[in-house]
Amino acid sequence: SASFTFPPTIFSMLSSALRSLGATLEKAGQALAGSSREVLSRHREVMALKSHAPSIHRTCFVAPSANVVGNVKLAEKSSIWYGAIVRGDLASISIGSMSSIADKATISPMGEGSVQIGNRVLVGQGAVVGVATIHDDAVIGMGSTIGDRAVIESGAYIAPGSVVASGTVVPKAKLFCGEQVLRDLTPAESARLASSVESLCFLRLEHAAEVYKDVIDIEQDKSDAKWMEERSLDYDSSLGLLKNNERAQVW
Repeated sequence: SASFTFPPTIFSMLSSALRSLGATLEKAGQALAGSSREVLSRHREVMALKSHAPSIHRTCFVAPSANVVGNVKLAEKSSIWYGAIVRGDLASISIGSMSSIADKATISPMGEGSVQIGNRVLVGQGAVVGVATIHDDAVIGMGSTIGDRAVIESGAYIAPGSVVASGTVVPKAKLFCGEQVLRDLTPAESARLASSVESLCFLRLEHAAEVYKDVIDIEQDKSDAKWMEERSLDYDSSLGLLKNNERAQVW
């Protein structure tokens, strides 16, 4: 049986009519909505607020999905990890050297005073810190809450999920678990905690190297991947061809 096809002019007319209808509907929608202003919102890892801008040492690492806002000071080799929030909009925050604020941790002081975090401190994943003071070498376990005016002395360890109530003082090198101080930390435990903090400090370098790549670095990675599919440095070296390989030409 013979098949029937629509002339091209029919599709052209239909397309034009649909575009016209769409434009008319958009205008009608705008009229119903009244005056409006389209706001372009973009994520910023570091953001000034009012008269305060974060002061961040050049050796620090701030992850792309983190937020550092307002009156915040980060000393050398400190790191703010993915999803972490450090808000110095209502109170100042000072974080010492080689300290790490882990993934999704929140430092958002709402009361009077300031947040003081010492050197080589680790605030674990999902922890929440108020207007508190955390001294050198202390570790705040993941999911813990540190209330306002709490003081965590040097080398203390707050176990995961603990709640340090407002005004509580956790003594030096003590293990705090739940809502109370349990015991002294052993030398081995303190050494393991210190090692974890140091490892995270060095890990920031690897993440920074990847996050801060420019276009040339990315193109170099593509070249490396293509070259490694075909040969290796050992292979070219064994044949005396290392100086002629494609990787050397990219350099």
